[in-house]
Amino acid sequence: MAFELHVWGPIGCLPSFDPDCLAAILYLKEMASLSDYVIVRSSNPLLSDDYRLPAVRVNGSVVASGIFDVLRFFKSQGLDPDSDLPPTQKAQNTALLTFISDNFTILSLYIQRLHILHFQEIFRPGLIQLIPFPLQYVAPMLLFTSAKQHIVHIHDIDLANPDSSLAKENSIPGLFFFKKQTIRYSDVHDTVPKTLVDKINTTAGGASEFSGVLKMLNFACEVLPSIESALSESEGLYLFGEKPRSADFLLLAHSLVETLPKYASPFVKDLIESRYSHVKKYLDDHKDLISINEEDIKIARVDPQDRLTIRNIFRKCMGF
Repeated sequence: MAFELHVWGPIGCLPSFDPDCLAAILYLKEMASLSDYVIVRSSNPLLSDDYRLPAVRVNGSVVASGIFDVLRFFKSQGLDPDSDLPPTQKAQNTALLTFISDNFTILSLYIQRLHILHFQEIFRPGLIQLIPFPLQYVAPMLLFTSAKQHIVHIHDIDLANPDSSLAKENSIPGLFFFKKQTIRYSDVHDTVPKTLVDKINTTAGGASEFSGVLKMLNFACEVLPSIESALSESEGLYLFGEKPRSADFLLLAHSLVETLPKYASPFVKDLIESRYSHVKKYLDDHKDLISINEEDIKIARVDPQDRLTIRNIFRKCMGF
């Protein structure tokens, strides 16, 4: 049975800018044949009832949405990379999936959508190319606000100083972010190299920007040791041996987004290279896996009825 995988579209060199969508694409690239599926870069979360991508559609009906539901659907179709794991490792794989989704999502959201330079120079211009007029001018700010809500409110990580306008509910990026401020080394997690802090101090940005970079670096120093430990205990190239499991696909997708050279800050790549040798080797070893060419996957043309347009929003609201 062939199915459609609906995902967010590309920004830059990635086949999808969203790590969850990218993980689903990586999964299919390794586990499925090209006759099993088509990838539709519809960039329309309204296709699913809970407004989440990736989403799987079969015979016109969405049967799974969100990365965990989509992975369950893949496994129900016999595409299960975890089937031969012993029970203990299956439980560990599930725990790692949840850990990666909860924690690496914070880093990915900040790097792409809340880091102001990245948002203004990369994310917003890229998203404008994916969504038709006039929603292309509204969608970037909606995703910015959603990311901020996820990090600041759901995970209780305050990215800004108390007197910063980013701490206000209705704030949006502005020119005041480009004022220079120095980070004190004493404020930084003790595993962050001083050379990395010095590098941040030479980067243009405002008080809120540096506060966010600092807190994300500290957060990365709390998250990465768990992955470093899991990889150090593995006897193969992946988290659980010699072949990729579902946790590998999600980890590689987030790592690919977070270490792209064009995302200059908050220097996750620098942090990995200076402090986490197993994570660095893991990413270096799997460059081929995370380098996705369009000929490696089956991409279908987006049907006009699947696009995020005013007309289709009205049809969705009216139930037809």
